[in-house]
Amino acid sequence: MNKEKITSTLKELYNISGFRVSLHNTNFEEIAAYPEEKLEFCSFLHKASAREYELCRACDRRACEQVLETGEPIIYKCHHNLVEAVSPLYNFGALTGFLMMGQVRVEGEGIDPMLLALAKLGKVDFEAREISAAIPSVKHNMIESYVKIMTICASYLTLSNAVTGSKATVGQLAMRYISENYTDRISIKDICDAIGYSKSTVLSSFKKEFSTTINSYLTNMRLERAKKMLENENTTINEVALECGFSDQSYFSKVFSAKYKITPTEYRRDEKR
Repeated sequence: MNKEKITSTLKELYNISGFRVSLHNTNFEEIAAYPEEKLEFCSFLHKASAREYELCRACDRRACEQVLETGEPIIYKCHHNLVEAVSPLYNFGALTGFLMMGQVRVEGEGIDPMLLALAKLGKVDFEAREISAAIPSVKHNMIESYVKIMTICASYLTLSNAVTGSKATVGQLAMRYISENYTDRISIKDICDAIGYSKSTVLSSFKKEFSTTINSYLTNMRLERAKKMLENENTTINEVALECGFSDQSYFSKVFSAKYKITPTEYRRDEKR
């Protein structure tokens, strides 16, 4: 890991966005950041309450797991309404970590959730207001632009070999193959043949690494793509089904309804409102 190059990149991203930027390994542990110190609001909560620390970690972990499912960066809010974002880092197809931006609030939104959290842990009113007011704010319409820049930085760190990883695991190889081919009608056998491992090894390794089965992961990827495609009225339900790797419209509708408790047609209608 080239710590100097990484820190320099994180600093430039911070200067542009105002977001604290951090690099995390595949176990979701922070290994580099700029600024190095966390926001005073977050630091106080983590030191004052083990539960607050675990809630924060759980929030970040869920975001990283969602990124693994979709392969795309996401923007989310923590349990105290602070905006954060995360993007995956890959090296030759193997996941090497996550780039995260966070600890800012949307300009114009109130600070009541932060004040309440601080008050519960003993901060008097004027202290709580001072700490909350120090949280950087960003314009809502700029957040997506900053995340796009973060994604470019993640690609730069990967391509420049600033962040390197060990040899890809069996689970990572399977995930990479699925991510690249999930729109086709691939089977477990196809995955095993492509990466060169037995069915039992692939299935057990994937479940152990990602706490889900290959079939569940594959289905979720297809359904996430399907939801986006359903927003386009010019695409028929059957076209959505086939382009997302389902065998036919009937099976697609059955799987979609089981997951979201709504049919693809109803989902499309609701999205139009």
